[in-house]
This record gives sequence, structure tokens and C-alpha cells, in this order.
Amino acid sequence: MNDQKPESHCTNIWIPVAFVFFLTICCILPAAAGDFPPARGIFPGKSSISNLAFANQPTGYYYFKFNQTNGGGINALHIAGSSTAPPNFGDVTTTTSQSGTFYITNTGGRAYDDDIILLVAVKGSIPDNYAIHIKSSGYSWIPSGVMGAQPALSQITYHPNVVDETFTKSQFVYGSQTWKPAGNNLPADYPLYYGQDMTDTTNLWKLMFVDLKAGNLGSNGALDITTLENYGAVKVEYSIENLDTVTTFNTYAWSDNAPQGHGISWTNGLTSVGNVPSMVSGYTVLGPDYADRASEFPTVVGSLPVFNPPDTNFTANVTSGAVPLTVQFNDTTTRSVESWYWDFGDESSSTEKNPVHTYTNEDTYTVSLTAATHQGKTATKTQSNYITVTSSSGGSLPGTSGGDSGGSDSSSPVTGSGSYRVNFTADLTTGVPPLTVRFRDTSTIKNISRWAWDFSGDNVPDSGDQNPAFVFYTIGNYSVNLTVATSEGKVFNLTLPAYIRVTETPASEGDGWISSDQYDAGQSSTGSTQQQTVAPVRTMTITSTPGTSGYSPVGTKVAELLLDALIVVGVIGVGVILWKKM
Repeated sequence: MNDQKPESHCTNIWIPVAFVFFLTICCILPAAAGDFPPARGIFPGKSSISNLAFANQPTGYYYFKFNQTNGGGINALHIAGSSTAPPNFGDVTTTTSQSGTFYITNTGGRAYDDDIILLVAVKGSIPDNYAIHIKSSGYSWIPSGVMGAQPALSQITYHPNVVDETFTKSQFVYGSQTWKPAGNNLPADYPLYYGQDMTDTTNLWKLMFVDLKAGNLGSNGALDITTLENYGAVKVEYSIENLDTVTTFNTYAWSDNAPQGHGISWTNGLTSVGNVPSMVSGYTVLGPDYADRASEFPTVVGSLPVFNPPDTNFTANVTSGAVPLTVQFNDTTTRSVESWYWDFGDESSSTEKNPVHTYTNEDTYTVSLTAATHQGKTATKTQSNYITVTSSSGGSLPGTSGGDSGGSDSSSPVTGSGSYRVNFTADLTTGVPPLTVRFRDTSTIKNISRWAWDFSGDNVPDSGDQNPAFVFYTIGNYSVNLTVATSEGKVFNLTLPAYIRVTETPASEGDGWISSDQYDAGQSSTGSTQQQTVAPVRTMTITSTPGTSGYSPVGTKVAELLLDALIVVGVIGVGVILWKKM
């Protein structure tokens, strides 16, 4: 019996100890797991970033330090448009081709980089169906641990298509911002492409990092790189789907044990400040919306971008109605605009982007909008006789004065007591599909006995109700026609062209953007309380404080540690009680 007691006592000890360990792990691990989310939103810093989020691996492990100044780190790594004999650098490419190939080369004195990272940036709003396929091919090796030692020929292995993957909108987890990390190099906000106007804060981009899983080899080392595939460069092949704006490429290099230290201190240069101008390199792809704007993305080092005036345009939610008539105007200019000047034609004006204006006098008004870009380029859009305001008891017929989108009202009789007309209103004139609109007949014609509404423009009635509701399922602009007939057999009609505008479907919730990305370029958070024709705000899912690399604020961390400590003490206490009872 005595021989068995130590074993029994030992068993009694290990049961509560195992219990305490299990509960401690269960309680603490969930809290710790939340400490290291991928960084989101505006990039948390320009140097000393410890946890970079990659699109093609679960966690980031490369360290951004960029502790060099005066051009250090931006004169040895390059993007080249072709594979040629070394030294291969100085290419700036702008293309409209949605597929192509470029190479990441090395001209540094160390003559190698252990791993290459690709930065992909997309301008403005990324379409939901945007996709980019990346293939990378190049050499890899096990870092020797010797400072600045280029690998020997026997240590390197070539890998074709080591990365072969498609990336989508949800993987662009950084931004919106105008710059890329480049440490202390000037300018402080380092550009994403050559010729970028860094003072234009409306030029916003979203960023994604891809680990290319290969290093590059240069000609300044002991290797004869003329015998290597692509002369030791990393080959990158891309194919893009559904690009509307611009995609631009940049590159970074990580080294295990370089004279500059362990981490990332190198990127392709995009300015001539502190480095050789001929070493500037970059690669930019223009989508259809920017196909005619190549002059804004120069390819000759030393040249300046040429900016064009905006393609100014606008719409209004109503273009006719009885006095007082309140109209919501909307700027639909597709290029980035910094300022607006509206002339409503009644000696009134506005400098808002999407103003609301009330006409108080019966008349027909010409409206104009002058839009100006950040670079001072202006263009004016004028729509003659655009707004028709009638008296509250009737008046001139909408659309008879030749406005761009006025209505037409045929066979309207005029009696001894004044004029009468067919007219209607809608509770909504713009929105996202499915858009339900309730129409109301406001005609002043007497003895109406029948109504015929056409919402699709095919001259086939969609409703015979006096005040119908109709659901628009497809994006587009819809003209609405109302035809009425009186009990005497007289027929009248009114058509309002492009009266209903069904706009783009909003982005799905939970796509990873944070508060810094709530408003895209060209959107407005101010103005009328009426419905705006802008994309809805994305849902905020993660908050990242700049400079914290996605970590929780200090106060939150302290609270979490205290809570963990209390949990551990409580669990240990329970274990001790159980042990004593055993």
C-alpha cells in the first residue's frame, strides 16, 4: 500500500496541473492571436516596419528598415522592360497592354538580393471583378550568413514559375495613399510612379505586396551572370482583368546579411534626388479610362508629365417642375477634380461638388459647370435651356425649349382659365439596383381616365396605375414616359430622358478596408441630404493606427495583459483547490 502512495500522489498532482495548463492555454491564446493581424489601411510607416502583410502567404516576416538617406537603397534595384546583358537599368515603361513581362535587376556592389518583393498598386476604386495573375521565375539559395557574400554557382537553383497565382481586390490591404515606403529618402512621401505629382492628394492608390520567392544576381560579384537565365534577373509575367484606371509596379529587396543590415533597405528609384537619374525605373499599365492619358505618365527620364483639362460633365435629378423647383446637381466628371464653379443661370452660383439649388422664378435656365484639376487645368460644360420652371398652376411645357434632357408634352390643350399639362414626380431618381421607385402623377389635365407608364424606353406600357411603383434591376439611365387619356378621348404624354439613374452596386461588406479608405477619390461626404450618385462608404472592419504595424494601442495591450494575468491567477487557484481536495 505504501509503495503505491507516491504514484497515487503524483497522479493527483498531475491532474490539476494538466487542467491548469489546458485552461491557461485556452484563455490566453485567443487574446495573443489578435495581437498580430495583417496591417490594414494606410501603410503604417515608411521605415522600421516589422510585420509586412503579403498577398500570397499567411503572415509577413520581412523587416522594412530603410535606415539609409540621401538616395541610399534606391540606386541598386531596378525594373527593366526587357532581359538584356548587364548592366540592365534605366527603363520607365507605360503601356496599355493588360499582359506583359518585366525583369527585376541588380547593379549594386553586393551583386545579389536574397528575395524580391513585388508591390502592385491600383489607382482609385478597384472593381469587384478586378484580377491580376502574377508569375515569377528566378534563382533561390540558402543565405550563407556571411555578410555581403554572393552565393556560388553551386548554391543557386533556378525555379520557373515559382509563383503562379491570381490576386483579387480583397488582397489590396494597404491604402488609400499616394506614396510607397522608401525610408528617409526624398521626397518624404516617395512616389509610386515616375512623374507623379506628390502634391495631388486626390491621386489615391491601394497597395498589395507579393513575395516573388526568388532572388536576383548582379554583375558586380564573382558569378558570370551571362550564363544564367535572364542574366540573373527575376522574371515577372502579369495578366490583368477588368482594369479601369491604372496599375503600377514597384519592387523591394530583402537580404539576410548585407552590409546595411538584415531586412529591406532597397527599392527601385523614381526620382533623381540623391541618385543617378538614368537609374530611375518603373512599370505602369493604363486601363481604358486612362488610355488617352499616357502623357501624365512620362517614360523619358527628365521629362515632365503633361496634364489635360478634365472632361467636365454633370446631371440633375429633375430638369423641370413647378416653382419653387429644387434641383440636385451632380458632377459626373471622370477625371480628378479639385474645385468646381456652378452657374445656375439665375444669377446664382456654387462652389460645391454636388450642390442643391432652388429656382424661385418661372423661366428656362442654362446651367454650366467649370471644373479645375489640381494642376490648374479647367474645362466648362454648358447645357443650354437645361432647367424649365413653370408656374404652380401650369405654364410652359417642359422640354419645348430644347434642353439636353428636358421632357416633351404633346397635344396639351390651353383653355380660357390657363394652360394644363401632364407631369409626374418620383420619390427617388438615383440609387443602386434593385432600385424601387414610386411615381406620382401630378398632371393638371382634367378628367384623366387612363394612364400608361413606360419605364424601359421600349414604347411598351409597364403600368396602367395612376401612381405606380417600379423596380429597376440593371445599371443604366432610364427615360420615363407617362401617357394619359381623358374621358373625352384626348391623349397627352410627357417623356423625361435619363430621369432614373441606376448606379454601380456597392462593394460587399467585410472586404478588409478601414476608415482611411471610406471615401474614394471623387467621392464627397458633404452636401445635400438627398441621395448622392457616389459609391457607398465601405464598411470599417479593422482599425490600424499609423506607426503601429497593425498592433493594438498600448492601453489596450496593457489591459489585455492584466486580464490574462487575472485569468492565470484564478485558474491556478482553482487548480490548487482541486489538488488539495485530491
